Amino acid sequence: EIQRPLHSLTVDQILAIHTETIITTHTATMTGKITDAIENVVEGITKTVFKTGEVLGLDWDPSPGVIFITGGTGVVGHRVSSRLLQLSYPTVRLGVHQSKKVEHMNELGAEIADFDWENDATYEKALQGVKSVLCIPPYHEGWDKRFEMFLQACQKAQVKHIVKTSFYHSRIPGDTFRDVPLVRAHGRCDKMLVLSGIPYTIIYATHYMSNPLVYQGKELQKKLKPVVFYGSTGDANVNYVSPNDIAELVIRTLLERRAHHNKEYTLTGPSQGITDNEVACLLGKHLGKPVMYVDQPLHTFEDGIKKGGDPKFLVKDLVALERIKAKYGSEGLPLSLTQHEEFAKICGHDPETYEEYLLAKDRMSPLEIPQ
Repeated sequence: EIQRPLHSLTVDQILAIHTETIITTHTATMTGKITDAIENVVEGITKTVFKTGEVLGLDWDPSPGVIFITGGTGVVGHRVSSRLLQLSYPTVRLGVHQSKKVEHMNELGAEIADFDWENDATYEKALQGVKSVLCIPPYHEGWDKRFEMFLQACQKAQVKHIVKTSFYHSRIPGDTFRDVPLVRAHGRCDKMLVLSGIPYTIIYATHYMSNPLVYQGKELQKKLKPVVFYGSTGDANVNYVSPNDIAELVIRTLLERRAHHNKEYTLTGPSQGITDNEVACLLGKHLGKPVMYVDQPLHTFEDGIKKGGDPKFLVKDLVALERIKAKYGSEGLPLSLTQHEEFAKICGHDPETYEEYLLAKDRMSPLEIPQ
């Protein structure tokens, strides 16, 4: 095992190797000095072998442990797991129901755990030995009804930190965003997490920049010229958030977990929003073909996605979100100036623009790449 590359060993394996060396060569050393020596070894290995702290400029915890990621095939989970593996993070475990979807991640060094959100019998084994969890809930009907069981499994496994992605203003009573069933579901789960006793970080975000590619990808992939995507926002400025920014903030909160215990962060994208007409122009450049945004009355938009065969829960969410995009696009989001400043302080740069998001093709998940 000592001859294997260090990045292929877990922290515990490396610690065991070096502990044995220290004790063998310093049998007469006092216990306190051995403890100090072991801590120095672990901290040194973490910072020199994994290099993550150096690359990201982190003041990170010396023993980060196993990170378990739900939703590893999604827009944010793919970015987080890929980046951690690129940085030679020792143990990234992806919880997936169909392992074939992440075979390439396994080849890069990720552990693959059989995990099915709908089957709580898979929770315990997937969480064995896990110190940190990135919880990206699946987007299907009734997902929130499983959250409490997953949280209980995390408590039983003695997880030390949970980072959860959520939606803007999910826990603010009476807020317009809570008209969206998806947002209300996140709010209920966020409250459970806060009351669980497990140290947490919740990252709230408005509309993802990836949404047109993910939810209207079939339309955008057609060979028609121009390709059309539909909405009901008029000329409203929408506060889109780059999934690259969300993933970066997630990584930093995972690796500097103590600094972000029981913290909640809100991402709203660049201070100046962007219209869906402008998004269409940028998508056209990205896809190499003309893209047109067609604005519709809300009821027409709703009828269209119903005819497209989308499930009822998705239709309700998409219609409610379009209504909110139009409302806040004309009135402006009730933003705090500290939200942009806070992100810049943690990540060292301003939020990414829509154009910058599209230019970063190498970071995109399979969901965002036209087939």
